[in-house]
Amino acid sequence: MGTKKQQNRVIIIGAGIVGLTSAYLLAKQGFRVTVLDKNKQPADGTSKGNAGQLIYNFGAMGSSSFLRNLPNAILKNEKTGIIVSELWHPRNWNWVAAFIGQCTSKAWNNNSLKLIEMAHRSRKILNEFRHDFGIDFNWRKDGKINLHETYQDLVTATKVAEFQQNHGGNHRIISKEECLEKEPALKGSTRHFAGGTYLPDAEIGDCRLFCQQLAEILKTRFNCQFHFNTEITNLRRSNNKIIAAESQVGIFEADFFINCAGILADKLLSGSFKGKKPLIGIKGISLTFEKGKSPPKLSVTDSAGKFVMCSLGEKVRVAGYAIFSNNLAINPMHILLLKDKAISLMPDAAKYNSPPEIWTGLRPQTPDDLPMIGKAGAENLFVNAGHGSSGWILAFGAAEKLLKIIKE
Repeated sequence: MGTKKQQNRVIIIGAGIVGLTSAYLLAKQGFRVTVLDKNKQPADGTSKGNAGQLIYNFGAMGSSSFLRNLPNAILKNEKTGIIVSELWHPRNWNWVAAFIGQCTSKAWNNNSLKLIEMAHRSRKILNEFRHDFGIDFNWRKDGKINLHETYQDLVTATKVAEFQQNHGGNHRIISKEECLEKEPALKGSTRHFAGGTYLPDAEIGDCRLFCQQLAEILKTRFNCQFHFNTEITNLRRSNNKIIAAESQVGIFEADFFINCAGILADKLLSGSFKGKKPLIGIKGISLTFEKGKSPPKLSVTDSAGKFVMCSLGEKVRVAGYAIFSNNLAINPMHILLLKDKAISLMPDAAKYNSPPEIWTGLRPQTPDDLPMIGKAGAENLFVNAGHGSSGWILAFGAAEKLLKIIKE
């Protein structure tokens, strides 16, 4: 790279889970790291209120079954939780065309295998981090159940489980009775399910809490600098290098610049470069309640309703919706529907009569579900963005890949 690692100054744009894990691996290598973020604290955007899931064997979103179910999603979008109306806007046509090209069995297999490989690397590094620093972010490894509404859904799930079993997963199809045995919070549920997929190795963790503690470690043990309320408006270029990041509060100079700004990454990715992909926001909504008398032991996904419930410390989180949109505004009806789904699935899990903490975030989705990681149109500019709903799962693995590319 031309200079000693200790002299290399790196600016990371974005203090969510992807930016902070990138900062950690770079700081461990001796880089002088500065993190810039437009929000007032770490993990104040998309990383703030996600579903808490750490599932290391999962599949890409794009598939032939997704296309087959698209008409149903259009007709029953409020019920399913998938709202796709903005896909028809001309600004999203490039993304849609590229996404449709990924909805084949071959593409799904290839993309899923790449995701699984990155996720497994991420799990290894996260476990090492937990061992080294011993932080508490409500992590536990109690497993997960994906509930399936019909017996036909169970048949489809069996094929997916077999794929995951062949690539390191321990997915197992279980009956409705076994679901109730493994997750007592489902007793009294009025939602229909024929059975489920049980993932004994699935983990749970509070992403926001993890980010807050990681940021503190970066400050105190690695002397990383943080500047919040700092929105980057431009990357100043000279020839084929970035020489400074410009913001409303000043100019920041460095030797390397890394764009980890999630859905906002596009604004700072001018021109074309190898590996560039279109991004679209997929809005998620979560409600965080105080625990009730029968909180969930496991993480539980209602596949038909497209929502997840789990316990995080003394709270119960309900996360749902996949709204293709770049608008963070929340429709109050969506809050009511998500709450009603939670009550019907686990009636005693939370104190539903108390106002929940409401969160929404835009998950930055690429057409093939694989994040952009690599050089981004300038000699010293890199990108690590586009992790969709899997940023918490992939973050350390993606950061490791980024570090290897920077060191080449």
